[in-house]
Amino acid sequence: MNLRTVEPVSLASLGFYGLREIGSRFRHFWTQRKAKKQAESVRIAQGKKVLLNYGWMEKHSSSNLPIGGEIKLIPLREKYPEQINDFNLVYLVSSALPPHAEEIVASAKKKGARLVWNQNGIAYPGCYGDFYPWFNLRMATLRSQADYIINQSEFSQISAERYLGKSTVPSEICFNPVETTLFSPRENPLSQETFQILAGGTSLAFYRTKSAIDTLRVLLSHGRKVHLTIAGQFRWWGGETQVQTALRGIEEHVTILPPFRQEDAPGIYQRAHLLLHTKFNDPCPTVPIEAMSCGLPVVGTHSGGMPELVPRECGILVPVSEGWQEDVPGDPDDLANAIECVMKNYSAMSLAARKHALESFELCHWLARHKQVFERLLDS
Repeated sequence: MNLRTVEPVSLASLGFYGLREIGSRFRHFWTQRKAKKQAESVRIAQGKKVLLNYGWMEKHSSSNLPIGGEIKLIPLREKYPEQINDFNLVYLVSSALPPHAEEIVASAKKKGARLVWNQNGIAYPGCYGDFYPWFNLRMATLRSQADYIINQSEFSQISAERYLGKSTVPSEICFNPVETTLFSPRENPLSQETFQILAGGTSLAFYRTKSAIDTLRVLLSHGRKVHLTIAGQFRWWGGETQVQTALRGIEEHVTILPPFRQEDAPGIYQRAHLLLHTKFNDPCPTVPIEAMSCGLPVVGTHSGGMPELVPRECGILVPVSEGWQEDVPGDPDDLANAIECVMKNYSAMSLAARKHALESFELCHWLARHKQVFERLLDS
């Protein structure tokens, strides 16, 4: 698969990352050769019973908390336990690729297995700079071998076609799911005397957290009683220090939670009135879906897949400029005004958010649709 550049990349970056790619291939040559040999020994199951492999050649476990695409695989793994041998389908999520997915896919497809590709986001210059084509290379290579593509949103499909290339295989749009019996509203409504705002999700860049903090400052300047809870990991260099610096003078209005497990998430949502989701061009974030299932209206930016997920009756998405060259945070004044508007109509918007989650993101429907896709592939 050739490198695909959409926006121009500097000659210096072409040289630097090109040499880095060559060096990486050289360093991992024997590891990949061993993985290829191991992958060639996998057995493909006969028959039409759905047996899934998730890109691994041996049983694996992680002590880290699952994030992103790993979370999206949890319900599928429970329904279809991972098969290391004797499988007939490989299922990959673009944002959670195992280290040797290429080897297992090549061997499995050669023996008659099918590949289902779940497309989340891609890399673009605004978030990855000149490195974006190299980051996308694995995704483009594997996606080109898919027998069926599940796009997590229309935005996921559009951005994948732009940065990974066109595909002619069957595909559909299937939003990420939520277990609505687990993610449900609290029994006793929160007092609205103090606005309880949640900013949740793993953050890869400072602008996202800073946007929430700046919005809090605007609300405080309006004389509002407000408390911001920040839940999720800061996954950029120097994140803890930057956030603490940004919070100077308003620390008493903010709670920063340590990393948490999926089973702890409903309780975190239930202690908030609304979700403030400030990530730009987010393709199909799970956090707003889980929040709405818990009855939380959503305030965010009109970018990425958010307009597909959050209708007007369930929240407010403030306008931002479109593009791929930079990540654009929402204006803090606009976000603060949106929060005040939501709180004025809180009861109706909370009920609408829960209703929307039940109708659009129910886990059992997502699993049933996957079952139909799997069985159709095995029948063909």
